[in-house]
Amino acid sequence: MRSFLHGRRTPADALFTMTPRCGFWRSDSAFRAENGSRCMIIDAHVHIGSTQFVQMQADAELLIGVADEMGMDRILVTHLTALFYEMREGNDLLGADLARFPDRMIGYATIPTHRLGEAACDEIRRCVEHYGMRGVKIYSHPESSVTEASSAVIFELAAELDLLVLGHFSQHECDLLMQRVPEARVIMAHMGGTPYAQGNWHLAVEVAARHENLYVDTASSMIDNGMLEYAVEHLGPEKILFGTDMPALDPWVQRAKVAGAGIDDEAKRLIMGDNVQRILGI
Repeated sequence: MRSFLHGRRTPADALFTMTPRCGFWRSDSAFRAENGSRCMIIDAHVHIGSTQFVQMQADAELLIGVADEMGMDRILVTHLTALFYEMREGNDLLGADLARFPDRMIGYATIPTHRLGEAACDEIRRCVEHYGMRGVKIYSHPESSVTEASSAVIFELAAELDLLVLGHFSQHECDLLMQRVPEARVIMAHMGGTPYAQGNWHLAVEVAARHENLYVDTASSMIDNGMLEYAVEHLGPEKILFGTDMPALDPWVQRAKVAGAGIDDEAKRLIMGDNVQRILGI
């Protein structure tokens, strides 16, 4: 199988091969219902395209191949070109991939900054109308906050169109956002942290518990002992979504975190796919 690119765009020796694992890494026994049927496994946090900003690369065929190896039914995808280069071009590229894999890929209309305001809303409407996208991905910048006034129309539109909003939002930002637009459905990526560092996840859990439509995802390169167990106990498995952040992070590790967690099988099934299936009605 082809592999994700880590580092610069160099020959094959620079590739990190995503080889299948064995044992509980691949076991899906925890993801089966009492009647033996397997739940739908959905990855709510995936990137497609390439960028040297975070030095990663993946096309649709590669992502679907990895999803097949992992037993994932669907992936929710944002395009890196739209995040870091040209918004409309990136969303058009994603739209073309959605048309090729309509039963496997679900698109996030990707917005590089919330400061686009009404222009972002126009792009979201276009992505929904032309490509049937079901969510919005907003890129967060350290020097700005999504609690700025310009972002309100984006979250209001997302609520109106029944779209999921994914972003690297802090716990404090989410608390304010949900007070202003409580009907918006928001995913606090990485359980309130960043992909490469441990965040104050206990605070993210507390904030998400206060707001009906605020969710967290599981994608992170690190995990504290007991983090997922704490989130299930204090937030509930219904508010936690499985995400890998591939190709930035190893998806097998993200899957193993849920499969090996000290939570019951029903909680694992909700996290791995039942929640997104319920939220999006798929």
